[in-house]
Amino acid sequence: MCCTVSYFMLTRATLLYVINRNITFSLPADLVRQAKIYAAERETTVNALVRELLQEKVNGELRARAAAERVLRVAERGPYSDVNPASIRREELHERR
Repeated sequence: MCCTVSYFMLTRATLLYVINRNITFSLPADLVRQAKIYAAERETTVNALVRELLQEKVNGELRARAAAERVLRVAERGPYSDVNPASIRREELHERR
């Protein structure tokens, strides 16, 4: 019993330090064939394509959440500005950029 627990704990601890993990997908054969052709035409691998697509998806979701949080913070303050209108010069308002 003690050896089984120790093996389990060692295996679990080891997995925490593994940077890359292998996973298995079940995909239609035609899609796999097309993905291999697509990857070969771009001198890359299907693995690299999947990694890139997943990263784009995750990053896009994180950016969308951050933007939504910024909008909510602005909404909580209301449409008001902290800037004193008297401090704005007419020239600054009409400055050409």
